[in-house]
Amino acid sequence: MKNYTTHFLIITLVSGVLGFTGLEYPGATFVRFICLVAAVGLMISCLDAVLISRKIKRIQLKEQREDVRK
Repeated sequence: MKNYTTHFLIITLVSGVLGFTGLEYPGATFVRFICLVAAVGLMISCLDAVLISRKIKRIQLKEQREDVRK
């Protein structure tokens, strides 16, 4: 999911500009929906990146402590 962060960011920004600028066209509601879905995907992707990086750091610290004890 971390690899898709930039994709979700671009989709959110583009669809947000197209959907929420006040322009009325037939697909405006659909574009607004896509913006909201992409924003949720972006939030999940960012949280995933943060949580996984913290987990990896904890594992590395644990391995370093075990190496020092040996």
